[in-house]
Amino acid sequence: MPILDRNESDLSERFPGIQRWQVVNDEKGGAESLNVGDLILTPESVVPNHKHPTEEAMMVLEGELEAVLGDTVTTVHAGQTVLAPAMVRHGFVNRSGAPARLLAIFPTTKIVIIPVD
Repeated sequence: MPILDRNESDLSERFPGIQRWQVVNDEKGGAESLNVGDLILTPESVVPNHKHPTEEAMMVLEGELEAVLGDTVTTVHAGQTVLAPAMVRHGFVNRSGAPARLLAIFPTTKIVIIPVD
């Protein structure tokens, strides 16, 4: 059973102002069907609307975000989870003036991102 440390994970910036640590996937921990990313969203940063062929759960750990899910726009905060079904549009904007943190959890090791408006 591997014990994984975020501080030893790969860090990337997929979108401006958003840091993403790859915590679990097939290369990190040897997962067979799981992908977990730990994200910090700086104020005014945007995760553009997109969708995936798999569902995704996004658990807000810190802060507050404006979330898009399908045709709904709502504010979510620490302790809430956004569950995006497969092929449903979703995204985030951090309008709070403070950093926010979330976990992005996928039931697959390979993430496919499909941009949408």
